[in-house]
Amino acid sequence: MRKHTRAGVIFAASLLSVAGLAAPASADGPAGAARNAGPSCTSLSNGSFCVGIIDGGHTVNLVFGKTGGSAVTVKFGYRKGNAKHFSNAFTVKKGDTKTYKFKNQSLGCSTIYGVLAVEGQGDFETPGVHNTGC
Repeated sequence: MRKHTRAGVIFAASLLSVAGLAAPASADGPAGAARNAGPSCTSLSNGSFCVGIIDGGHTVNLVFGKTGGSAVTVKFGYRKGNAKHFSNAFTVKKGDTKTYKFKNQSLGCSTIYGVLAVEGQGDFETPGVHNTGC
C-alpha cells in the first residue's frame, strides 16, 4: 500500500509540473499585482484532475491525468457561482495527460471549481481556488 501511495504522489507532482501548476503563486508584475492561484486537485478512481488560475487571474488551466480503466469521453469545464463553462469533448485513454485552458476569462474575485464532465458518469469537481486577479 505504501508503494501505491508514493506512486500516486509522484504522479500528482508530475501532472502538476506538466500543467505548469507546480510553481507557487507568483507576482505577475509590481508589488500588489495579480497573482496565480492553485493548483487544487481531486483524486479520481482512475486518475487525478486539477485546476489552477494562471496568467494573472485571466486563464483557467485544467489538467486530467488518467492512470487506469477504459477510454472515456470528457469535457473540461469550470464553475463560477452557478454558471458552468465547458470545452468540446475529448477522448482520454489510460496513460494520457490532457490539459485545457480557458483564456481571457472575466473571473472577478471568484472561487473557481474545475469540472470534468465524463460521458455516462456525470460531473466531477475539484475543490475551489480563489481568483486573486481582481
